[in-house]
Amino acid sequence: MLTKRLALCGLLLGLLTLGLLAACASGSVTPTATNATGVSLQYDIQPIFNTNCVLCHQGDSPPAGLSLEQGKAYSNLVNVPSTESQLMRVAPGAPDKSYLINKMLGTQAQAGGSGAQMPFNSPPLPQSQVSLIQEWIAAGAPNN
Repeated sequence: MLTKRLALCGLLLGLLTLGLLAACASGSVTPTATNATGVSLQYDIQPIFNTNCVLCHQGDSPPAGLSLEQGKAYSNLVNVPSTESQLMRVAPGAPDKSYLINKMLGTQAQAGGSGAQMPFNSPPLPQSQVSLIQEWIAAGAPNN
């Protein structure tokens, strides 16, 4: 009796595995990793903000009115004019015209802006993180 149950469980597990493999191959399962979908605000960019920016840019009165908290960052960045420059904070599709990138690179003065390089009083972000943010902006700064 136990042998029959084990065989049945094995058969069911095999069928389930085949079904999942077929669903993945057909594209009917939505990937959760960003490899297949590009850079994700939620999974790639927000963690950078959480680690490096949210300490200051949060709450009711964040610097420059810019909260970078989860759920607020997108609406405070994308297509929003900078308070320090004539550039948009994030201009979708144009990282070179996005003031956020200038602040991270320390080129805010050349962009007609002011203030300090971000993150404030901390080492600059690694180029790999800045490049990831540039890639997200170049892809249209999707709210994903």
